[in-house]
Amino acid sequence: MLTKENNERLCRVGPGTPGSELFRSIWLPALLSSQLPQGGRTPVRLRLLGEDLVAFRDGSGQVGITGAHCLHRGAPLFFGKVEDDGIRCAYHGWKYGKDGQCLEMPSENNASLCQKMRLQAYKVREKADIVWIFMGKGEAPELPKFPWIGLPAPQRLATVWLQETNWVQGAEGEIDSSHVSTLHKSDQGIKADRVHRTWTFKDPKPQLSIEETEIGFMSIARRRADERFYWRVTQWMAPMFSVIPSAAWPIGGRAWIPIDDENTYCWDFSYVLEGGLPDAFMESVDQGRSFPPEYRYEAIQLNNGSIIDTWAPLRHRRNDYLVNREAQSGTSTTGIHGVNDQDRAMQEGMGRIVDRTKEKLVSADLSIVTARRKILDIMSSEASIQKYRELVKDGTVFSMGPVDTVEDTSELSEFLKSLPQQPGESDQLPAIA
Repeated sequence: MLTKENNERLCRVGPGTPGSELFRSIWLPALLSSQLPQGGRTPVRLRLLGEDLVAFRDGSGQVGITGAHCLHRGAPLFFGKVEDDGIRCAYHGWKYGKDGQCLEMPSENNASLCQKMRLQAYKVREKADIVWIFMGKGEAPELPKFPWIGLPAPQRLATVWLQETNWVQGAEGEIDSSHVSTLHKSDQGIKADRVHRTWTFKDPKPQLSIEETEIGFMSIARRRADERFYWRVTQWMAPMFSVIPSAAWPIGGRAWIPIDDENTYCWDFSYVLEGGLPDAFMESVDQGRSFPPEYRYEAIQLNNGSIIDTWAPLRHRRNDYLVNREAQSGTSTTGIHGVNDQDRAMQEGMGRIVDRTKEKLVSADLSIVTARRKILDIMSSEASIQKYRELVKDGTVFSMGPVDTVEDTSELSEFLKSLPQQPGESDQLPAIA
């Protein structure tokens, strides 16, 4: 379990917190490029690290992300007019460029006054049909070199939706290998070696191991596969990125981007290294069977009153995730339709910020304990955050690949030798207060 102080330290991301400093050290996916189509003139409301922002694509095709409210009297820029070189407030006509500089003040004759007005704006890049944002100060690092980020469009898919919890709850669920055998059990999953091989459900007591890497760790689960052994390796990269194997379907990965202390953008990245995304996979996406859930794009009012434009899951806490109790009489543990819907039902049901002082952790929680320790270590001082910034500077530490394979060996050391790159020996895990 964690102390109350460490739980707060992990979860809080507002101005001046260690969490804010950590997330401002890297590029974050902010929105899909499709939310700001070329030639479109509709801004997008978003919220990141507790800041209300507005994104727009100006007439030259460039994207800007600035503070959400005009400097004059605080009017919302979402209702403003997007022009060739910026966005004009609908209230009194102040116009801002994508860098936040005020360009026009129609009611004022003093040009120097306009030059002194500058709205908060952040560095933006577009890559892999995603608008990325860097919210830190000084020189930005390179974009993370994820295995999928340079692939052609037919080989990758990025999606994003709202989760109504703190970011840590989602990230921890992502690296919890033991829950899969129970929470996601279904007739379809048992019969089809697609995302998880059938061994996942036949052996609900995996042997779990952790091998630390420079940026995080490999979460390794070994299960029996008749006379052989099923090895499944998820790569976790601090603070909240993952790359997750699939038996036959596209490789997956997630990112948990804090909207604020109590809400999160859940991002999914699916990709194949050859060919295109299978039709059967795209059908499952449309049906919300895994990631993303079934959702719709809309304006959503958060619990703090802020409004964002994003995808809202159709199954949520207010309709009990449309749980089907009859389905629970069969193979399904939950009677809830999709994998992400099942995850959110558990994670959102814990509360916006779970009280980790009351946990009773067991051996299956090894990866969660490791992740908490690593994040807390990074956030422990300005020097440790600076060390992290140096580590991610060229983006190469994020180029991790997952593993999903059946082998003869039951020995971890032998299995690791078969991997393309053998990680160094991990240190023994200290207890976390």
